[in-house]
Amino acid sequence: MGKLTTLLKEFHLASNISIFIYDQHKKLVNQFKQTVSPNFPEKFLAKIDFPLPEGVVKIFNTSHNECFSVITITKNSPKTIILWCNIQTIAALGYFRDSFPSISLERLVSYTKILYFSLFQKLPVIKQPDFISDLSFTAEEKAEKLNDDDINLYHNSYYKEKLMLQALEKGILVEFRPRLADFINSGNFGKMAIGNELRNSKNLLIAATTLFTRAAIKGGMHPESAYQLSDRCVQRIERLRKIDSIVDLTQEIGEIFVKRVRATQNFSNSSLIFLIQDYIFKHLTEPVDLTLMANQLGYSKNYLCRSFKQATKQTIVEYANEQKIREIQSQLVFSNKTVTEIANMLGFYDQSYLTKLFKKYLNTTPTQFRKKYHL
Repeated sequence: MGKLTTLLKEFHLASNISIFIYDQHKKLVNQFKQTVSPNFPEKFLAKIDFPLPEGVVKIFNTSHNECFSVITITKNSPKTIILWCNIQTIAALGYFRDSFPSISLERLVSYTKILYFSLFQKLPVIKQPDFISDLSFTAEEKAEKLNDDDINLYHNSYYKEKLMLQALEKGILVEFRPRLADFINSGNFGKMAIGNELRNSKNLLIAATTLFTRAAIKGGMHPESAYQLSDRCVQRIERLRKIDSIVDLTQEIGEIFVKRVRATQNFSNSSLIFLIQDYIFKHLTEPVDLTLMANQLGYSKNYLCRSFKQATKQTIVEYANEQKIREIQSQLVFSNKTVTEIANMLGFYDQSYLTKLFKKYLNTTPTQFRKKYHL
């Protein structure tokens, strides 16, 4: 016990995390914490079934961004160690990011792995954290009245969100759909606007769009293209006067980004290819001028064209036309500009060429497309 006490004391000094040691009857044996830190709450202790089997580690998360982990040592008389990352601990650590949900939990998991390895010389297998709602206890202190829905509310799993976004980054639709379903079924979206369900639904959809945008960029989608798509989605969300299903719209928006990532994964992420793509996005409203592009980027025109073709399996002009077609679609759906005005805006010499190109890519005319999709 002497070596264990020394180890835990040093671990507390290094981490500032409160540490509590209990015997098999849940009697406090020892503790290491700051003077101002509270004792481990009985309400949390009652939620833990211990001693745990050796080799099992449990992580608990509460509704107020507090979390704790549980490790049991079965040698001789069983001892259970609890690491508690409470509000005072978060402040003492001095990390601004720790004031945000999930960050303190991630840090606790890392500290728990380090301590476990120090005790057993191997890393533990840590499963999904158990959630404990302590809203009812807080409500008693503040004399607030909460209904059953408020007390039982818990948010979607952060870990399942990560798996969903990783599927989006890979551009794999058949993987994204079940990952999204798992994420949605893991909890509740939460409340961003009280008393206004439409505003709350829009805020949640906008937040989801932001997550999808960042994941798509990580997956290889050009940042400007991703941001433009995000803007269009948000504009469409804001125009909605009724939202019957957040889930359906979240899936629809997510799948749009997945398909865009898949469409761009044939492109190389080399610096030269990125420069060409970036140049095209910045000059999307101008006719494609390969000589001017080569001069501004500092390469020969033949070298640019050959490098881009080898990396993407398409010419620079073909790629530029694809981006123009996407912008034309957006303008036809979200604006009231005429086809002639759109042609002039995007650097086409005349409307007839725009219509010919649009029909080549989408097998329909701009006018027919607008009639079907215009908001």
